[in-house]
Amino acid sequence: MIPHLPSPPLPLRGLRILIPRGGDLGEALREKIIERGGIPTVAPLLETVAPSDASALAAAVARWNEGAYDWMVVTSATTASVLQRAGARAQPGAKTAVVGPVTAAAMQLVGFRIHVIPGRDFSGDGLAVSLLAAIPSGDRGARILLPVSELADTRLERALRDAGHEVDRVGAYSTAPAPEIPGLRATIAGGGIDVVLVTSGSAARAVSARLTPIPSTTRLAAIGRPTAGALLSAGLRADVVAELSTTDGLLDAVSSEFLAEHEAASSAAGAPTTLDPSPLSGDPS
Repeated sequence: MIPHLPSPPLPLRGLRILIPRGGDLGEALREKIIERGGIPTVAPLLETVAPSDASALAAAVARWNEGAYDWMVVTSATTASVLQRAGARAQPGAKTAVVGPVTAAAMQLVGFRIHVIPGRDFSGDGLAVSLLAAIPSGDRGARILLPVSELADTRLERALRDAGHEVDRVGAYSTAPAPEIPGLRATIAGGGIDVVLVTSGSAARAVSARLTPIPSTTRLAAIGRPTAGALLSAGLRADVVAELSTTDGLLDAVSSEFLAEHEAASSAAGAPTTLDPSPLSGDPS
């Protein structure tokens, strides 16, 4: 007789979670939230648009394909798809550095081998540290192509320049407000969302501009410290900050936050703490 095995815990059970972006990342988050028992709502606040100077991107890609650079540094999966459409090809004499696993997978999908990826700090700062460690100390003046969002900050660029390298920063894309979703702001104001996932600085600014006021019962979860800082700069708080800047790390941080609250509430009420880590009861269907 096959013994009965308990169902795996659902750490996000019953949580209503807003994903304020679409595309592949939004869909991946939606599927992971469902697997963990949560109730996702995909509501893109931004959409990707062409950069203000598309000719500069085309010229940079042409130089890359001609072997003019030693490194390509990529900080988002969106950039990978933009590079593919622009005709960028892997070059035998050049290397590729990426900010994290999601970007690595996107670049590999379009034919690039990954030479540098941070071990844990999947941010621009972490990428700078990893890349500078990978470039031989005597190899100053490496030629680096840095295709980024036009809204990206300059911290990574400055770190590489300060180390003596030649950085060619080019706008690969920009973002613009997506069409308004009827009733979304009212749903949030009325407490209909438990968690808002914030996965970038531009998303932080969009949340501030388009979803406020946000009630104190709704948690804002940032994918890492830079995004938490962007929320603060936009006048919002980061209630949850992922230690590991990946989608799994973000959802793990949300799970831990609500489990801790659930256990604290149970202890205050004198109820025994159960072994089920689900923060809320309810059927996510």
